[in-house]
Amino acid sequence: MRHVGFKNLQLSTINPSPANIVKIQRSASIYYLIQGTAVLGWWLMLFAAPESREYFKMGTDDAVLMSFWLPDIVFLGFGSLAAGVLAWTGHQYKAIAAWFVTGLVTYATMYTFAYALMTDTGWLGVVMMAPATLWSGVFAIGVSSIGDRMFRKSAEGSTGWILFKTFSQIVIVWSMILVVIPYILVWVEGRIGISQFEFPLQVPLSIVLFAFASIPGVWAAIVMSKYGKGTPLPLDHGTEFVVEGPYAYVRNPMALSGIGQGLTIALLWGSPLVFIYALMGSLIWQLIFRPLEEDDLEKRFGEDFVRYREEVRCWVPRFGKYLTAEDAKNAE
Repeated sequence: MRHVGFKNLQLSTINPSPANIVKIQRSASIYYLIQGTAVLGWWLMLFAAPESREYFKMGTDDAVLMSFWLPDIVFLGFGSLAAGVLAWTGHQYKAIAAWFVTGLVTYATMYTFAYALMTDTGWLGVVMMAPATLWSGVFAIGVSSIGDRMFRKSAEGSTGWILFKTFSQIVIVWSMILVVIPYILVWVEGRIGISQFEFPLQVPLSIVLFAFASIPGVWAAIVMSKYGKGTPLPLDHGTEFVVEGPYAYVRNPMALSGIGQGLTIALLWGSPLVFIYALMGSLIWQLIFRPLEEDDLEKRFGEDFVRYREEVRCWVPRFGKYLTAEDAKNAE
């Protein structure tokens, strides 16, 4: 095993590579253009086909829903289109436009959710707008300068202390993304009448698959704590370059494990929304956070990481264990 240390590095302020900058901006642009077009198309449908309003009705009066038409069309619809154009061209105001749209859709989502809680109506609108809030936010991060300041090395400490921090983070993060959010999604499914699927041995099979999906994540956390001298979180990352354990076979064992866990939770509940939620997590990681993280790793570890990235795939494990150039030379 070979790992390269950067003991004096406190905060990783990375300069994303030009290729990744363009990739993130183009992905954000496509999303905002789709969102803007969808908003305008949705309002066109509501005006052209009044019977469609029944599916999205808030309360008993159409006026509650339809009174949103002006701010939605002007600010959210055309605002999203403007954010898409600015992101595509890399304009200096792209981040302002992205955060403007994110604020709008977040406010509308929270208002709709509060109204649904009070009246038990409008849940379909909540289901449609919540993903828009999430995607708008992560793409706003991607096109702004926030993403390049999210990487900070872990403070020095004993292996025991780092393991304690790592597993404390795991308990908190897993509780939120694998218990709290799926529970809310399943509850919302019940409010809007989305059917959940069932099949024989659903619970025991889901538990077994969840255990298998968790192995790479737990293994990677232990390896990162022991050899990397840090936790898996970007804001408390390791200071050593690690290619041991699951990292010798796949570049993102934690992300791969998390997606597998999410899919097995969807299987356990028989929940279509949780299944979509898990897939969205993988797309968010792939389109936004993976490029930023890999730029940070390349800056800190140079050619060691570049060679590793070329030989170890991001999502599909390799059959043989990866060997560093030094290990390969010693094995000859």
